[in-house]
Amino acid sequence: MPEVESCIDQVQYTNYHIPTLQHGERVLIQRDRDVALGVAYEYKEADYVDAYVPRTYTQTDVEFNAAMNGEQLVRLDNINELLRTLVRRRGISDKQLKNVLTADQYSEYTNALKSQQHPSEIEYGDGIPDDLRYYKSLVQQADFQYNKYERMGMLRSSGRAKFTSETMDAVYNKSDGLYERAIERLQEIWECASPYEQYQLQKWMDRDIDFDAGHDRKIGIGPVLIPRVRGSKSINALDSGLPKLSKRLKRRECQLVALRDAAMKLAFKHEDETPTELTEQQEQKVRASSEKLRQFLRNMYENDF
Repeated sequence: MPEVESCIDQVQYTNYHIPTLQHGERVLIQRDRDVALGVAYEYKEADYVDAYVPRTYTQTDVEFNAAMNGEQLVRLDNINELLRTLVRRRGISDKQLKNVLTADQYSEYTNALKSQQHPSEIEYGDGIPDDLRYYKSLVQQADFQYNKYERMGMLRSSGRAKFTSETMDAVYNKSDGLYERAIERLQEIWECASPYEQYQLQKWMDRDIDFDAGHDRKIGIGPVLIPRVRGSKSINALDSGLPKLSKRLKRRECQLVALRDAAMKLAFKHEDETPTELTEQQEQKVRASSEKLRQFLRNMYENDF
């Protein structure tokens, strides 16, 4: 089922990958390629440092389960149809899923939906720490005032507006005061935090928090030096990437995994299964349908996706 595995891999990358961002943009392996080539260059996925690299999956080399009965064959066909729907990027309902899974399999699916299993979910699934929310708000207010100051300057220099120096200074000083309040608030949070809490705070910031560096510290007051919470769209943000962590994509991933595992359990023999003795009549029935079943399964998993 290579197509199913590839689909799961792509969904997981989209939902859990932490993009490498600088100044609000993805980071290129080679910048200004159009300048080097002398022509306009359209960047592709492979041009980014964190580009998605598809994995290669091959057909599983295991023995088909030729002892399936008619009911199991119908269930397998229904599972396969739902997998095809998901691979084609269409949605399915939990009711459809429940109709083809066993009670235990559906319970595993619902538990997987609720649990945080991927490292990105564990790191960022609970959202921004409460202590950083007010700090983030202060930085956003300061950015608003600073951007307002810059817009006023551009309008005045172009002659489209006449702002006095006192008016512009007032806006600039307001932004500067907010940046100062923000950095003071962050320092209070940092100094009151335990080493573990500092680790939790640091992973949410776009740069190292180096209050202990004294005169050598690289964080400070102003739009360029102020640390920003991950997820910031500011052009002054450094490493600000966050995983998507979409509930819709999480559900899609869990549906694919649940259906894949159910199909594998039905369609193929497993080494840990204990052989069941068949009557002579049952053995004849199995032998008679074996070749037909093999062809059915080959068509299902080699041609349908």
